[in-house]
Amino acid sequence: MKDQDMVLSIIVNAIQFHLQHARMDSGEPGGVLSPEQRVDLARTILAALSEQGFEFTRAPSEPR
Repeated sequence: MKDQDMVLSIIVNAIQFHLQHARMDSGEPGGVLSPEQRVDLARTILAALSEQGFEFTRAPSEPR
């Protein structure tokens, strides 16, 4: 998986996690983003970070 795809996946998961907890905290269903909307939002965040000079490279994993 490319570094940018991994960061995109992390952002999408963070959005989903936040939405789930926001719904639980409010006790109401609230506005739910579709998976496609979450990916679009994550891509927008990723593009904004890239425009600010962030580069996404994966650090080598530590041996277990």
